[in-house]
Amino acid sequence: MEFLRSDFPPLASLIRDQILRHGPVPFLWFMEQALYHVQYGYYSGPRSRIGRAGDFYTNISTGTTFGQILAAQILEMWSALGQPQDFKIIEQGAEDGQLADDILSAIENPSNPTINFSYLIVEPIPAKRAEQRCRLERRFAAKIDWVSAIQDLEAINGVFISNELVDAMPIHLLEYREGCWRELYVTCSANSFEFIDSPILLSMVTEAVGKLPVPVQTPYRTEVNMNALGWINEISSRLQRGFVLVIDYGFSRDEYYKPDRTEGTLACYSRHRRSFNPLEDPGGKDITAHVDFTSLAESAEHAGLHVAGYTDQYHFMVGATESYLMQIEGETRLSGLLPYHHQFLRKLKTLMHPANMGMAFKYLLLTTDARLQAPSGFKFAREPRRSLGLQLLARKSHPAATG
Repeated sequence: MEFLRSDFPPLASLIRDQILRHGPVPFLWFMEQALYHVQYGYYSGPRSRIGRAGDFYTNISTGTTFGQILAAQILEMWSALGQPQDFKIIEQGAEDGQLADDILSAIENPSNPTINFSYLIVEPIPAKRAEQRCRLERRFAAKIDWVSAIQDLEAINGVFISNELVDAMPIHLLEYREGCWRELYVTCSANSFEFIDSPILLSMVTEAVGKLPVPVQTPYRTEVNMNALGWINEISSRLQRGFVLVIDYGFSRDEYYKPDRTEGTLACYSRHRRSFNPLEDPGGKDITAHVDFTSLAESAEHAGLHVAGYTDQYHFMVGATESYLMQIEGETRLSGLLPYHHQFLRKLKTLMHPANMGMAFKYLLLTTDARLQAPSGFKFAREPRRSLGLQLLARKSHPAATG
């Protein structure tokens, strides 16, 4: 365990002071400060997080190909909605704005149909909002705008997208031993932060734990993400008609809480190195946990949304690029493989590789109406509710699906 220096870093000092004044804090609060403290949080400051100069790679690191493919899927969703004149694309978790840049550039490409749309980014962190404006506002001023929170949105007719947002939401860290679940809190000694356990105090966490299988091996440490469940409810309240596309790494509930996953999925990333002690260097590294897509889908259904698709990135890319790959094949017969086709295929291979991104990332599609046609990325997906292990339940109808 890393010891806190006598000259504590600012965020460590703030957390330590909170503990000394008020007692141990839930790990959820510790993670929230480490990632999102307004001055010292990992995501609050101007730093390189993605790519070679950052801490981790993601789909966007492959170049513009990922954004181009998503743009084509968004156009399919626009068509499925009847090509509305008030179509809106909402992105949350836009980081430096690169994905928005790639999607907007692709949609406005002259080869695509002309559509009336606006692009809204939900961004609560002022420094990141300024960074995104710097990248996007000059080129797309007529199309793009920002809000600080989902509650600031008016009724949406369109698509809500998130790429690697849910995995960065603060989680409740739990441990099962001696026949019961306990929640992990953070305390401090003279030189370090340490875990201690505590009874579970929140009824919603107790309810979530009741859905987990009883661990065979103990101690068994894992996570539940209550923030994600509240988040999907907020989205449902603003989505009048349309789609929600959640892209992240994670599992169905059975896979997430399988017996041999005794240390959960919580991990840290810094300079492309993975570590497993989130209490070290708060604010200096990313802290992340996989997504329980079953719980997210259950919450969506309770909010009146329909689970329309669930698949891994490999199968999503096969369906989403099928027609374009056939076009490349036809053009190659006539004139050989063109350089830009070669580049696209190389990037696509990276996105699809089963040992890397292809099986790690999952795609969850939600709709306000079961009759809406899912985009081609879900063409080769299995039946989503069965894949997620969802039990039959009486779904609340979304207001847009009635009448």
